[in-house]
Amino acid sequence: MYPILIDIQQLSVLVIGGGKIATRKVCGLIEAGAKPTVIAPNFSDTLQTAKRNGTILLRERSFQYGDTTGFQVIFICTNNPAVNQAVLNETTPRQLVNDTTNQNNSNFFNMALIKEKDFGIALTTKGENPRKTKRLKEKIQALLKGISLE
Repeated sequence: MYPILIDIQQLSVLVIGGGKIATRKVCGLIEAGAKPTVIAPNFSDTLQTAKRNGTILLRERSFQYGDTTGFQVIFICTNNPAVNQAVLNETTPRQLVNDTTNQNNSNFFNMALIKEKDFGIALTTKGENPRKTKRLKEKIQALLKGISLE
């Protein structure tokens, strides 16, 4: 893996799923300036609000063949293995794919980001242990609170 930062505003983003994990991914994408398309038969209240605010496009239906066409970044966030596999079956090597249910199917991983006023620190376990990454992020944030960097 090669760590990079991407201007996500320049890319077309698709999120398959409307639950807790999809909501977390979508919130991060919106914060980074993306306007993702989200496909799912049901959505969280947060995603419904984002739709009303015009920050995402919602397609209230199940995934259909051809839905990944034209998207550069795809997040698979469903708990349905058949849907997840259907999405994977139609993605191409030119698309960035993050399968949140099986990182072995992903060609990129999100990193936990600690944001400070004038710098950021990115952390990763390369998709192996998100809980460990979260704990490490919390410990570093606590450490930074006690340090003056000026």
